[in-house]
Amino acid sequence: MNARELDSYIDLYIAGQEDAFDVIYYETQKTVYLSIYNIIKDKSLIEDIMQDTYIKVINSLEYYRRGTNFHAWIATIARNQAINVYNKRKKELLIDPIDNIAFFESPVEKNSLLEKALGILDGLEKDIIVYHIVLNFKFKDIADILEIPLSTVFYMYKKALSKIKKEV
Repeated sequence: MNARELDSYIDLYIAGQEDAFDVIYYETQKTVYLSIYNIIKDKSLIEDIMQDTYIKVINSLEYYRRGTNFHAWIATIARNQAINVYNKRKKELLIDPIDNIAFFESPVEKNSLLEKALGILDGLEKDIIVYHIVLNFKFKDIADILEIPLSTVFYMYKKALSKIKKEV
């Protein structure tokens, strides 16, 4: 679905047609999931953050500017929600690390090629690779989401690919 069609569903939802949200959700769920997964690996926690993200999106739809990239907009919200939860959970780990040991464990099989490739990379490189290769985001959109210069995105992408080629 192109951006214009997605914007029309957003307008329909704002106008009161609640079933338009189903289409919005279907079109954006992969973007939201992977944006959160890059930060938090716990599947049950990801689902909670996804729900919080969509609630925030519903409450903020009036602020979305039509004609811009909705996927980048919602990915930014999802990423910020995940960072907030991560920071909160990190503080809890300092208090009681035994109860929260599974927080950082990945539910994805360790032998998958993508997981191996992503395991080689640091946080920012991993984010850029997932946004560009898996979600097909343009570099400019990635720069907007991550709030870094476009030249840094290009550099980190090239550096990440070199690391992956060297190791895999």
